[in-house]
Amino acid sequence: MTPVQSIQLFVAVNFLAIGSSHLIRPTIWIEFFQYLAKKGNVGNIFNALLALAMGSIIISFHLIWKWPTILVTLYGLSQLLKGFIYLIFPRIGLKSIRNVNSGSKKFRRVGFIMCMLSILLFVKVVVDLNI
Repeated sequence: MTPVQSIQLFVAVNFLAIGSSHLIRPTIWIEFFQYLAKKGNVGNIFNALLALAMGSIIISFHLIWKWPTILVTLYGLSQLLKGFIYLIFPRIGLKSIRNVNSGSKKFRRVGFIMCMLSILLFVKVVVDLNI
């Protein structure tokens, strides 16, 4: 397995776990972001560092600009940018985590999309490995 395929598998596994959780248990995500919002700047830093870690791992190994795996690269870049912006401009990060309300439809939609992308990536890795 190449480093590129490893990152694709890493993202597929994360998308499946996080996406399923968003889809099935959206209220725990609402509680998580409400908790971060209550912590103010500390919550923002925690949220930013999670995004920065995910984005930097992906981008370190995956700069592919070809469909469908460009989605992995774009996701990595978006997380890297999110983490950077939230650390440099904490008001933006705080506004984002404070905007989470009690509605679970948004989390379910995002969860569904993440699960579908996960399946796409799993299929891509399996096809590339000729399994």
